[in-house]
Amino acid sequence: MVETVLISFLIGAQLTAPQAPAYRVEREPVSGGAELITLFEHSPPGGLGVESQETPLLSVLRDTLGSADPGSARLRYVWILTSTRPTLLQRTASALSFVWFRTGGMEHANRVPSPVLDLAAPSKTVWGHLAANSLQALQFDGLGIPIRSSTRSYRGNFSDYRQLQIYRALGALSALENQPGNDRVRPAPEFIDVFSRLSLTDRTFGGLVRQQNLTKVYDRETSRRGEIRAHNWELLRQRAEANGLYFDPLALPDQAPTQAMLWIARGDLESRAGRAFDRRFLGIADPWTDHRLEHWSGYTETRYFDQEGRRVLAGTPGARAVEMIPLALYSLDYPRVPLLLVDFRSSLTAKKRELFGHLSNAVLTGVLGITPFGNLTFFAAKSSWTMYEGRHGAPTQRSERLRSYSEAREFLAVDTRLAPRLKTELERRLDHLALNPLENAAGAETRVAREQFAALMQWANSPNGLVARLENDRRKELAAYTHSKPEQLFAGVGRLFQAPSVDSEASVRARRAELEARRQADAHTRYLKQLLASSPRPEIVRNPVEILHAIEALSDDPFAGPDTPALIGRVFDRSRDFGLRMACLHGLGRMHLDQATDELMRLAQNPKESDFWRAASQASIRNAPETAAAGDGQF
Repeated sequence: MVETVLISFLIGAQLTAPQAPAYRVEREPVSGGAELITLFEHSPPGGLGVESQETPLLSVLRDTLGSADPGSARLRYVWILTSTRPTLLQRTASALSFVWFRTGGMEHANRVPSPVLDLAAPSKTVWGHLAANSLQALQFDGLGIPIRSSTRSYRGNFSDYRQLQIYRALGALSALENQPGNDRVRPAPEFIDVFSRLSLTDRTFGGLVRQQNLTKVYDRETSRRGEIRAHNWELLRQRAEANGLYFDPLALPDQAPTQAMLWIARGDLESRAGRAFDRRFLGIADPWTDHRLEHWSGYTETRYFDQEGRRVLAGTPGARAVEMIPLALYSLDYPRVPLLLVDFRSSLTAKKRELFGHLSNAVLTGVLGITPFGNLTFFAAKSSWTMYEGRHGAPTQRSERLRSYSEAREFLAVDTRLAPRLKTELERRLDHLALNPLENAAGAETRVAREQFAALMQWANSPNGLVARLENDRRKELAAYTHSKPEQLFAGVGRLFQAPSVDSEASVRARRAELEARRQADAHTRYLKQLLASSPRPEIVRNPVEILHAIEALSDDPFAGPDTPALIGRVFDRSRDFGLRMACLHGLGRMHLDQATDELMRLAQNPKESDFWRAASQASIRNAPETAAAGDGQF
């Protein structure tokens, strides 16, 4: 029976041999006391690719100051290596409101790519984006239809292309973290920082999120994605079962499914002719009344099932062969409902949705000049209609559709379990969704990524390249620690009228040494802030030994800020571990800051801590000989 097959049909299991890891990370030391961390993907042969090869996707500069101490390192620039500068033809086409197709692309790129993000100063993108929006609304929109439509079209295409590349990198990072062989209970803090900052790029004020809150962003984003995939998996499976179709989730080895396909058995077309079909949440035409399937000449697959409807290998005793016809490919990452990406019977089913969105946006904002914030009535009507459509299963969130499309392309690029012909067909049909003139073909992106990575490595080891830029960034970073914002502004203006100076080797070493010490103090402070933000009980979520180390390091650090005593005092207030609380008191006692004395007085005057102070006094009396021998009379 078909129902039996539907229930037990391949919950993501593929009857193939295990594949090599799809992603790997390479660390390459570069000049100036830094290293370049690059994420590579392994593309198997077949599909739209020419051959099996490794493609560099993402590079992150880690400024280590030449030290092995993790506290001395700071993440700087992020490069998306598959992203290229557009050609003149692409720029021209992207400025035309009604050009919704690819116009060629960059075939070779031997220049150093521009970074998409500076992790040390993420707020730059926020102010730049707000300034560009203000300029568009206050200046360009009032210059008439040609200027308004072309500038809005170009900025929209450029923003979509940038986010498309970032979403691809996020999909690769997510797959890397869940890749078999990664036994870490929790990803490294630097991985969390990169993932969270890239995830926040599609939010207007995402660059203003504080460093200590990035862990919350990561946890919320990963848990939300997991819930969305689980919800869509079950919803699509139920809809397939109710309509007599076969549900086939797709995933990389040992990972949660991110895509899914629906199939129909050719043998069922005759026996199920005329049965009811509910297209809600599926978005495809009724296959039971579609005569094209009766004479289907496209891709098919023969699969084998046992008597209980379980898929088995060919040649298994009692197995029966079933010829399967693919119907559609869905993304399980879109919120609320599965997103239809490929309809095998109609290449326009998914594309019409995107074309309508582009057309309505071009007419309303580009031609008529109606914007949500310039017309409150339009804003209210659009918001109400979007909410209504979204609640009825319509994919109304453009950024999420872009993300689903990008992650589907990335999945097909590294998957090795799909049949080569099916994979080629899916890639071709998915490519048909490309509406942005700035997009490049998959083969061109692979070639350009390798060329840009080679150019980046050459520039990174050039004295006049990355080394000079790093020293300039370090100079600004140190000034941020020692000077106020107005002082930094005046100093920057003054440098415009001065000839560039060449620092001596001694001054470079001194600057690096001071910057290393300040970074370590900043790292310990950030650790305690993240600790307090993650739980009301610090010793539960973190190892007390790590907390003690951070407190002791800050207590003896001459670069500890004036807010450090209050931070240690908050650890004392939150903790119920006697040893940890005593360490906080000892640390405050060793600090040569007036704020530390004030914090000790505040803690001593708290009437709720009388039991602790009695226990602390008894412990001090018992340990007095050892304390005197150690020469510690601070407490």
